[in-house]
Amino acid sequence: MKYLPFERIIYRTNLSEQEIITRLSGFVEPKKFGFGRTSSKEYEGFINNNCFEINRMINYRNSFLPQIKGTIQKGNYGTQIEVTMKLHVFVFVFLLFWCGFVMFFLISLCLVQQKISVFFLVPVGMLLFVYALTMFGFKTESKESKEFLKKSFESEIIDA
Repeated sequence: MKYLPFERIIYRTNLSEQEIITRLSGFVEPKKFGFGRTSSKEYEGFINNNCFEINRMINYRNSFLPQIKGTIQKGNYGTQIEVTMKLHVFVFVFLLFWCGFVMFFLISLCLVQQKISVFFLVPVGMLLFVYALTMFGFKTESKESKEFLKKSFESEIIDA
């Protein structure tokens, strides 16, 4: 899913399930709400048995920050951590609504004009811009998280 704001990654490590949960606890803190949040940890979220839901703590605004869900399970050749990174549900719904509105405008423009004109480029440009903005915001943050998790779990990526 190289061209979508969605990633599924499988890490393999020689660490035990309990060691992975301990390491997760070392860099994940519970979510806090409010202004002026300060933290010494890199991620926020929760860890529940062999599952976790986290996102990176940043000091700037990025609506396209990946929401990371993972499961830890013992495999034949070590422990596997299956991670899914995707957009926040509200951001995804907003993008669907916004792109749907632009597509409606584009289709109505095509039906009214019956030919391609300069006005056709405006909604196409808007769609391309929102796609580029979404992918840039998501992929830069997901790359950062992928590398951090790989290093933290002393693992290798076996499927991405």
